[in-house]
Amino acid sequence: MDMEQVNVWYLSHSGFAVSFKNSLFLFDYYLDEADDNGKAKGDGDNQTCLDKGIVRPDDIASYERIYVFASHRHPDHFYPVILTWKEHLPQAQFFLSSDIPKKHRKDWTILLKPYENYEDNDIKIRTFKSTDEGVAFLVEKDNVVIYHAGDLNWWHWDEEPFHWNKDMEAKYKKEVSQIQNYQIDIAFLPTDPRQEKAEFWGISWFLEHVDVKVVFPMHFWDDYSIMDRIKTEAQHNPLFRKINTISSRGQHWTLQAGH
Repeated sequence: MDMEQVNVWYLSHSGFAVSFKNSLFLFDYYLDEADDNGKAKGDGDNQTCLDKGIVRPDDIASYERIYVFASHRHPDHFYPVILTWKEHLPQAQFFLSSDIPKKHRKDWTILLKPYENYEDNDIKIRTFKSTDEGVAFLVEKDNVVIYHAGDLNWWHWDEEPFHWNKDMEAKYKKEVSQIQNYQIDIAFLPTDPRQEKAEFWGISWFLEHVDVKVVFPMHFWDDYSIMDRIKTEAQHNPLFRKINTISSRGQHWTLQAGH
């Protein structure tokens, strides 16, 4: 088994950065201002922009390969400014869900619909159909497999009709049944506190049915109180011990991953 040292940063909401072997992956970046008037939480002059939860092209230009993903058009997942990075980062590839409006498409953007595959000499990508908008991404590079769900989740809202919620449940379970064919090193999964009693239904089902090593919660709208509930759940549900809880933007983890 070839293991890689992998770095993960929480950027905000559903935004994450992942790096290993001089490659950088950026998922669903949208909040382009740092906390505390541009200052990172914590001390030290050696912090990068990622340690502040933001992306500045000049600060990441040393990566040999950069992969930028936007799972769908919602403004909390797609921020058009990411496309301006190309001028400063010629080595970057941009993978956009096909639902993102045409006005944002460039000659060099790669559009992906649900259930599409992309492969070149360096990376493999498989998309799945979101239960909301756009796609989820399954990315493999150098034997490391990363899954970013976008808005693919078991959405349940008490105010919706019974049949709507049952249909959502069926759609989510169908997608997970396809994802469970893969061994995943790192997964980013929605845990939305607005769902109240259903906030963990999606992540629980995923953990029960998919071979995944490490999970990061996302889409929690800066409501960090959900992390305490994750810790409480982990006391009696061993699967929840795979989840890394989050305390602030720019938080950084170093992991071992690979197959």
